[in-house]
Amino acid sequence: MPKLIISLLLIHFINFAAGQNQVKKFVEQTAVSIPTIDPDSTNFSDLEVIGNAIGDSRIVMLGEQDHGDAPTFLAKTRLIKYLHEKKGFNVLAFESDFFGLNYGIENLSDEKNAIDTFLKKNIFPIWTGCNTCRNLFYNYIPSTYKSSDPLRVTGFDNQMILTYSRKYLSQKLDSVLRNLNLPITKQSDYVTSILPAIDSLRLYYWLNPGEGYYSRCDKYLKQIKSEIGKKLHKDNFWVMVIDNLIQENLEYSKKKDYKKSSNARDSQMANNLKWLVEIKYPSDKIIVWAANAHVAKYADSSKTNPDDKIISMSSYFTRDSSLLQKSYIIGFTSYEGEAGRLGMETFKIRKPKPNGFENWINKNFNYAFVDFKTYSGDSEPFYLKGLGHNTFFKQDWTKIFDGIFYIKEMYPCKR
Repeated sequence: MPKLIISLLLIHFINFAAGQNQVKKFVEQTAVSIPTIDPDSTNFSDLEVIGNAIGDSRIVMLGEQDHGDAPTFLAKTRLIKYLHEKKGFNVLAFESDFFGLNYGIENLSDEKNAIDTFLKKNIFPIWTGCNTCRNLFYNYIPSTYKSSDPLRVTGFDNQMILTYSRKYLSQKLDSVLRNLNLPITKQSDYVTSILPAIDSLRLYYWLNPGEGYYSRCDKYLKQIKSEIGKKLHKDNFWVMVIDNLIQENLEYSKKKDYKKSSNARDSQMANNLKWLVEIKYPSDKIIVWAANAHVAKYADSSKTNPDDKIISMSSYFTRDSSLLQKSYIIGFTSYEGEAGRLGMETFKIRKPKPNGFENWINKNFNYAFVDFKTYSGDSEPFYLKGLGHNTFFKQDWTKIFDGIFYIKEMYPCKR
């Protein structure tokens, strides 16, 4: 190998090591211990470091490595209480049913039984059935509805398959389409074929339809979109419902192509979240509850062909520079322990890489927070378990999350 090439390679590796040493030193020096994740601990002085990092951000996204991470849910519940009571956040948006949590929830009384029953049935049971989410869903949220400052719940997931949507979506949509006197409602097959096809979409999250179903459903939905667009503004809720159905149909039809299926969902979730921020709650501060994989952002996502790479919800969302500036995104990671969602087998999580983020945290810290926004060193990739317990990606995570909440010992939910 020519000496010049060897010299250049040595320079590259030296620069790389120096860059990672900068990140490591930054994490070691700035990681702050969080003494407790107990939601009943309402002395929030220890969370002010996170509040200061968030600053005047209007949107705070809270991730999770997997959907069964019990201590993460405790930590998120405590953070939600802090953000609501001390930082003025009054909307909590879940990675759950857009229709049920925006239309159905508006007709609820403020009685505790009505609220917690609705939440239990219209937010995914991986959360509502978890013991460490009980405080949030069945105590805290209902209690705020009786106060002068309720924590309003909403959703942004285009998978509109939970109880309220299963019962009422096609019925309510039919009423709207008829009231608008859309041409499609006059077709001879409207009642016999079109409505049943749309109504059946909620089933195909689990089941496989007959041949040609998805293409027929796509044709019907796009016809409705064209016709309803002549009557209603693009930001109207019912136009959004049609958009969600179109993307839901696309997501299910592309199950064998995970990239296209995933991007169909995440792009629509981003549109839904933007609608919540700009149209439904234009003056409110919003907390987002979702997976790390959905809230992670990628600096080069605007240059990525959606067919070549999975793009997260947050990547789509933060392409809008004004939304990027208003957002603070917290990813979660853990060192050791077990994990597993409700109804699934538990598993031992992999230890982090020896020279990875989790090993840079003081071993005496059970919980810690690092604010990446204050990092001003070189941009270099490093290991962090940011997209799951058993996956290691070397990325410049300082550009993907704004902050990291560290949990030393992970354990799974119980029912």
